[in-house]
Parts: sequence; C-alpha cells; structure tokens
Amino acid sequence: MKTLTKVGLSALAGALAVTSANAGEMSLSGSIVASYSKGSGYHTTGNPLAMDKELSVTGSGELDNGTTVSYKQTITDAMAFNDSEVVFGNVMGTTASLAMTSAGDPMSAIDDVTPTAFEEANAVTGSIKDVNGIDGTYSLRLTQADLLGSGFTVDAAYTWEHGSGDAGTEKGSSGVDADGSEDGYSIVVKGSVPMVDGLDVGVGYTMLNAKALTTGERDQEEGTAYVKYSSGPVSVGYQKGAVSVEGTAENLYVNEYIGLSYKISDSISVSYNEAESRKTADTAADIVQEWDSISLSYTAGGMTLGIVDQEVDNATYTSGRTSEETAFQMTVAF
Repeated sequence: MKTLTKVGLSALAGALAVTSANAGEMSLSGSIVASYSKGSGYHTTGNPLAMDKELSVTGSGELDNGTTVSYKQTITDAMAFNDSEVVFGNVMGTTASLAMTSAGDPMSAIDDVTPTAFEEANAVTGSIKDVNGIDGTYSLRLTQADLLGSGFTVDAAYTWEHGSGDAGTEKGSSGVDADGSEDGYSIVVKGSVPMVDGLDVGVGYTMLNAKALTTGERDQEEGTAYVKYSSGPVSVGYQKGAVSVEGTAENLYVNEYIGLSYKISDSISVSYNEAESRKTADTAADIVQEWDSISLSYTAGGMTLGIVDQEVDNATYTSGRTSEETAFQMTVAF
C-alpha cells in the first residue's frame, strides 16, 4: 500500500510539474464609465447621472502542439459573472481560432462601424431595430484571419436550438421550451481592399429560426454592408443594413448610416454622424426615424472624455415624436 501511495504521489507531482511548466498567465483589468445626460422632448424617466463598472479576468496559455488557449470572464456592477469565452488559437497551425463564447457575435460587432469620435449616431436617444446577430447566448465561433493571404477575415458563429436562459455552469441541457428556443448563424467577411490604402469593406448576414409556439413563428433575418475610407486625419464611411422579422405580423427595418470624423491631434477628435431607420409594417404606414449627431472626444492615457449631442425625429418609430439629448462621459480603463 505504501508503495502504491509513493507511486501515486510521484505521478501527481510529475503531473503538477508539467502543468506548472505550461501554466498560462492570469490578469485583471477593468473600466469605469461615469456620465451625465441632459435633454428635451421625449425621454424615458431616470437619473441623469450614471456609472457603469466592469471587471475582466483573463488567462492565457499554450498547449504542447502550439495551439494557444485564452479565457475571459467579465464581472458586472453587482459582482456577478457576465459574459465569458474560451478561445483556441493557431488551430492546426493556421491563423484560425475556435471559440465557445457568450461575449459577442460577428454581426453585433459591425452593427454601425461608420467613423465617430465618441458615440454612434443613435447611441443616446431614440430606439433602433438593428442587426444584432445571435448575440446574447452561447455559441461556437470560428474566425479565419487573412484568408488565403487576401487581408480579409471570415468570422462565423452558430448556436443550437435551446430553451430560455443561457448555458449551464457545467453541463448543458437539450430541453427546449415553448418561447425561448432558437437556432441560428452569423457570418461576416471584412478587410482592407488590396492596392487601395485606407479602404475597408465588410458584409454580414444572420439567420435566426425562432419558435415562439404560443405566439407563432418569429424568424429573423439580418444583413448589412459597409465601406470606410481613411486618409490622414480624415475618415468617412457609409453603411446600410436591414432586419426582417416574421411572425403574427411582419416588420422590415432598413437602416442607413453616414459618418465623418476628423482627428485634430493625437488626443482630440470630432465627428458628424447621421442615421435613418425606415420601418415597414403590415398593419401601418411606413415611418422613418432620423438622427443627427455631433461628437467630440479627448484622450489622455487610460482616460477618455467625450461629449455628444443628438437629435432624433419620429423617435421610437412614433410619428411627430422628437427628442434631443446631450451626454457627457468619462471612461477610465485600468
């Protein structure tokens, strides 16, 4: 028995030694966002002062075959675990990565990529139905950077049919309830155009198959495309997307964005942005929600100060409803 114990302890010590030699690094980072908003016209009730805090725990390491492994867990204001992901990089010696993640989706990352100094055109007032992909649930995500040396990245994600709520903490469940289940996929292709310095383009598509059995099928289809060009301190961009929702009623949202930004110095930028969202419904006349936005930002190390002034007509897709909002924000990263 003592011999077996010695052998067991020796094996355990050897395993720990190997694990220690290949152990990755852990780090802690975070951010604090404090803001003040003042507006007129239509507004939701609330406190004009706000503060958002987030912590991120990250770890990374490398397997014996050269594949890298990284992990990220975000923690919210209430000290509760939020989004998380594990990413395997250099898969099979390539530039591809494979992730299981709830921390984002290829489409949600490009909902509006037109140049801005501080905020998107519709960030602080109004409400827009925009592309969001399969964000908000766990999915498998495959990313291939620099496909065939083209400079373009292909980014795809897939989520299985599932019940309401997120994935379990250890083992998932294949059970599906009446209203929370959906499966879907997103794919994005984006990159810099060869032979044209400063020109970036991208396209994306999402299909969600939702089964809200108590209210009828509610499939959702999304698409978007953009072009951006930068030359020196000036950047300009245009983007157009659409969201189609099918169910007991069918709605189509067509969205357009225009952005122009100018970098005054290494620390100061200014921009002008416009956005338009046209809603076409089976049971009502078309209505167009329109935004105008001016932003200014100042960066000093890990701190960014920003101010944005936005106006919207037909806010929340309601005819004649107007709103104006000015927001001041300080972001500190550490």
